[in-house]
Amino acid sequence: MLNVEMALEIGINACIDKLGREFVRTHRDQAVSGFGEYENGVFCFVGVEEDTIYKNSDSVFILDSCSVFPYRASCYVSLSDGIPNFVECVLPTK
Repeated sequence: MLNVEMALEIGINACIDKLGREFVRTHRDQAVSGFGEYENGVFCFVGVEEDTIYKNSDSVFILDSCSVFPYRASCYVSLSDGIPNFVECVLPTK
């Protein structure tokens, strides 16, 4: 049985690996990650914009939807088995 922190680490790393670690590293200034806790698991998201991330005047990200990122990966990681199950993946061309 995993705790939330362990599942979060698995999920975010799985999303980064799915997008391509070098791609995310290259665009790290335009990348974001997020997560949500559920009773039996964690939802993880990594999004990458190749240009400019939209910010408000206080430099806080405005996210109306995860789909604003042209490249994104999300998964759900169960606390019982730690296996990431991908929900959506829009990957860069290699």
